[in-house]
Amino acid sequence: MRIVITILMLFMVLSLCSCGSKKEKPAAPTYDFSQSHIGAVDISGLKLAHGELLSINQNDGTVTIKAKITSNLTNEMTINQNYYNVSALIRNSGFNTCSEIKYWAVADMTSGDESKVIEFTVNKDTIDKIYSGAILDNQISKYVSDLWVLPSLQN
Repeated sequence: MRIVITILMLFMVLSLCSCGSKKEKPAAPTYDFSQSHIGAVDISGLKLAHGELLSINQNDGTVTIKAKITSNLTNEMTINQNYYNVSALIRNSGFNTCSEIKYWAVADMTSGDESKVIEFTVNKDTIDKIYSGAILDNQISKYVSDLWVLPSLQN
């Protein structure tokens, strides 16, 4: 009988511990780019996985994303963080409703200047495949068009 009571009390204590208040992470804003719109998009509350979001502009279904990144451990990691940014926006913030995404990022150079480091375009078919999980983050570079990478990062 003591064992049963002890087990019941243990379950009660565990269930009470799991009821504690947990701070939930605020949800990222979700956008719908299927509506016709031209101009800047309010980016307050929207964060990039890597770097800083500078602006988003929409011209009907085409969305241009401008970001500022920092260098990573390797050139490849510096480049790939941009694909992870786009993937996260598509999967979590409604960018799957875009007909096309144009993405470019700048970074501070060792000379102190700010320079563009990458630019690419993601078409609707690729957006849909990223959203569904058919294209993984580390494969996105194979599916973008108009890819330009700062020559010093291509080594």
